[in-house]
Amino acid sequence: MIRVEDDGSLHALGAFTSKEKQLAYQKESGLKDSQVRLDFFNGPFDEDINVVYAGHRRWNMDLFQLGGYFKSEGEAWTWVTQEGYVSVLRIDTSYQEEKALQQDALERYAKLQRRWRLATYEELVEREGADKARANIKLRFYEDALESFKPKTRRDLRALYAFAVLMLCFPFAIFFLLSRGPDYGENIDSVSWLPNYASDISYYRSKQVQVFEFKVSGEDFKRWAESRGMSVRRLVNQEIISRYRAYIPTPNSRSSSPATPGGVLTIEQFESWQDDISAKVARGLIAESPEKEIAIYDSHTKKAYYEYLIDF
Repeated sequence: MIRVEDDGSLHALGAFTSKEKQLAYQKESGLKDSQVRLDFFNGPFDEDINVVYAGHRRWNMDLFQLGGYFKSEGEAWTWVTQEGYVSVLRIDTSYQEEKALQQDALERYAKLQRRWRLATYEELVEREGADKARANIKLRFYEDALESFKPKTRRDLRALYAFAVLMLCFPFAIFFLLSRGPDYGENIDSVSWLPNYASDISYYRSKQVQVFEFKVSGEDFKRWAESRGMSVRRLVNQEIISRYRAYIPTPNSRSSSPATPGGVLTIEQFESWQDDISAKVARGLIAESPEKEIAIYDSHTKKAYYEYLIDF
């Protein structure tokens, strides 16, 4: 089923195996017959596939064209242009189930938005339009989509052999993971990877994330940053940078995730959590490197904040 906009744009809403299921979805969503149209597609798809992908691409100014349905997300992205998007369509889903899935995706995006310094949902809507913004977020958080295309096999001797190999490899895997685990600490006097003029050091360091903060003078911050090949300049606008508390496990910190008694999070709780995992600096210095390292010095608190996300 496809929603037809007044300007002629087309947006896929769902895939249904019967007219009754399509009409039930349409009735729940409140869409009139004049607002939708049907687009039949016969596959080929396996009987046990529970989701298909719809490829949309922008054409003729701002209109969206629906190009086709695909078995995999990769095939759908091959078809769309850079300005297009891919919708995930669960077969024979209900309108309420889709609304719940979309709400879950938006809530999870909101939690990660400040942590990873992503664009807000409102900014995405303004830049891309509501349909593309919602479809992209929903696709990213639809965890079961790829699983539905994996072949289903019965338990047999091959499964037993695989289980035996897994059990033999388990101790080595545990040792490997422990040896590659993150390193973190709070309010440390000194560390080997920072100069001796740095103090009160708190950090989280892993293979992918390097985030730390420390007390230092403005002159020493500039000297340290330049020794790392970073260019230093004075802050013009307020900057926001992630703190180590965004990553450190909760037993050692107050904040890896906001407290949500009863599953309800107030605006005040959310803002307090955001303030705990990030620092806002209006006056001071900022240093950046070609490798996307960033360090900010707060001249009011005499504190430096450093963030480097590797391969993100």
